[in-house]
Amino acid sequence: MSRLFWALLLVVCAIGVSPLNACVGKTLHIGIIDTPNEQLLAELTSQLITARTGTTVKIEKFKGQKELYNSVKKGEVAMVIESTDRAMDMIGKPRGTTGKAALETAKSEYRRSLNMIWLEPYGQVQGNSQQLLAPVISSEILSSLPALPKLLQKLSGITADSAYGRMLKAKGDDGGKKVAREFLKAKKLI
Repeated sequence: MSRLFWALLLVVCAIGVSPLNACVGKTLHIGIIDTPNEQLLAELTSQLITARTGTTVKIEKFKGQKELYNSVKKGEVAMVIESTDRAMDMIGKPRGTTGKAALETAKSEYRRSLNMIWLEPYGQVQGNSQQLLAPVISSEILSSLPALPKLLQKLSGITADSAYGRMLKAKGDDGGKKVAREFLKAKKLI
């Protein structure tokens, strides 16, 4: 009787522990338009997610918005790094809206029409105080990475950090991998 109890307890514990490792072995595809800001933000995001969750992250570069969102609709890309200006174009609204108002409009329209969720913005685009950059994830990814929004919130406001401008200039040929890693380590995020 005692052995049966311990065997059942062991099975229950094993089942209870397995969701903790749910994201290990998975691959998350981040889609970006090939711009310096998005390359660096994608690299920071990729390294943070990989270090904290064990999830493999692949950065997919696209030439244009149409190509990017076709991949999102096919399920090939689960996360994009988007600007509020491009989002307003995507949903057919005028670009003249300020950063916060555009963000709120984009959040509701993306959720309704694309089933995507805007997370806390990385901050303003360098050189454009009205345009915000933010991670946008498909709602399906939340089932396998439910803590992703909280994790990415650690990068919220990063473009306002003085080190970000220096990283953008020092990005180099590796797409910013080295400077992103050094930055994340210096901030004790990885």
